[in-house]
Amino acid sequence: MLWTIVRREITANILSFRFLMGLLIYFSLIVTNLFVLTRGYEDRLQSYQTALRENEDQIGQVKKYSEFGQIGQTPKLKCNRKPKLLSIFNEGVDKRKGNSVAVAHGSVPAVAEQHGSDNPYLNIFSSIDFTVICQVVMSLLALLFSYDAISREKEAGTLRLALSCAIPRPTLLLGKYIAGMASISLPLVASFVGGLLVIQFSPYVSFSSSEWVRILLIFLVSMLYVSLFFLIGLFLSARTHRASITLMFSMCVWVFFVLIVPNLTVLWVEHASPIRSERSSKTQADELWTEFRTKVAEYLKERGVENPWDHAKPGGLGRSSDRSSYGSGEIIEMSRFANEDGIPFIQEFYGFKENLRAQYADRMWQIRKAYLDENPNRQSLLALNISRISPAAVYYNTAAILAETDLGSFYQFMEQTRQYRREWVEYLRDEKIFSSRRWFTEEGVQRDLDLSGMPRFKEQSEGVGGSLQRAGPDILILAVLNILFFMGAFISFLRYDVI
Repeated sequence: MLWTIVRREITANILSFRFLMGLLIYFSLIVTNLFVLTRGYEDRLQSYQTALRENEDQIGQVKKYSEFGQIGQTPKLKCNRKPKLLSIFNEGVDKRKGNSVAVAHGSVPAVAEQHGSDNPYLNIFSSIDFTVICQVVMSLLALLFSYDAISREKEAGTLRLALSCAIPRPTLLLGKYIAGMASISLPLVASFVGGLLVIQFSPYVSFSSSEWVRILLIFLVSMLYVSLFFLIGLFLSARTHRASITLMFSMCVWVFFVLIVPNLTVLWVEHASPIRSERSSKTQADELWTEFRTKVAEYLKERGVENPWDHAKPGGLGRSSDRSSYGSGEIIEMSRFANEDGIPFIQEFYGFKENLRAQYADRMWQIRKAYLDENPNRQSLLALNISRISPAAVYYNTAAILAETDLGSFYQFMEQTRQYRREWVEYLRDEKIFSSRRWFTEEGVQRDLDLSGMPRFKEQSEGVGGSLQRAGPDILILAVLNILFFMGAFISFLRYDVI
């Protein structure tokens, strides 16, 4: 009896005008959008590869190790973030956040810059991806399929006729749910498969086994989200006796949870938890910078030296210093030493000074980290938690985590750049590069810099298990909401007056 109801409902849904329009609209949106975002990914991938080549060229042009200490406009050492392949399905913050981080021993990475941009003609689609379309269009389609599942049948008199044939109410409700989800799944599956076929034509796209798993998980979470809105419509239909009233309530629920809450949350958090001025943190960093210079001056004073270069009497001396709010760097170039006996002291001096600079950079980072954790990072986390009021926001965040395009994935990248800086500093210390002659001159050395043992940055992707662990609470929220609304529809239908 259940499958008889399912077949009847599926036939009625497929032959309806709303099914045809939903299929055409959704298929055209998904396929077109995935094609556009694939092209955008190709542009970003080429920009990433260009940035890698340019960084290697800059490293190859370094003649003195001190050039790696620059933190200004043209840093010699950078960590570049590869665009996420699954940003084709969910862009998240993958394009909005930076993708290139400068690394130096005198500054701890905290900000990422852009090393390239997409085709400006494609940027008009920057806020629309598969999950946004599913978030907005598919949830609306689910409500349109379920809002009149019960109330319209009562108006037509077919509900009383069906129940008079000894069909149990739970069986009828379950049959409507299965048939409705099967009908909605057809446009979603067709669009998804069509989009995947379009993506496969790109020579730059090749999904690994873990990425196929992630794609499957994104699809299943999308179905869970669509199921929730179908059940909301079914619940409302079991609480009203006229389809027009059900439609009105359904639209109000959809507008509130899909459009109003996600946007209102950001505005509310900006006013409820404003970001305070960074002036106090910068003042503390300035005090540390002053302390650093004082210790350098004391070091020279204890050795009775005013200028560490006087004894060596270099024929040419160039210094280029730069400083940010939380770090500093210095490039030194010396040549034509009149007295070689003075060079060991210069080496000793820079061995002390640059080690000290790296230590103070770590202390400045602690000040900046405290500010970031208490202000912008806290605000972002608060907005994310409050937005969980909306199942639409929960779904989008889940898909972003699975696609590795969420804010947490970006924070992981930034932490990896800081870990790489620690490895870089340890390399400089272990190889005694700070106190080497090549730190400040290439005079008297015939060979190029030996960078064979230099650590290279390698971005580590989060495993599927790690992503599922982070997405677990959001997936649980969607599952619990599905159960609650199914129970609500079930209880309401058991008490429903069909007369």
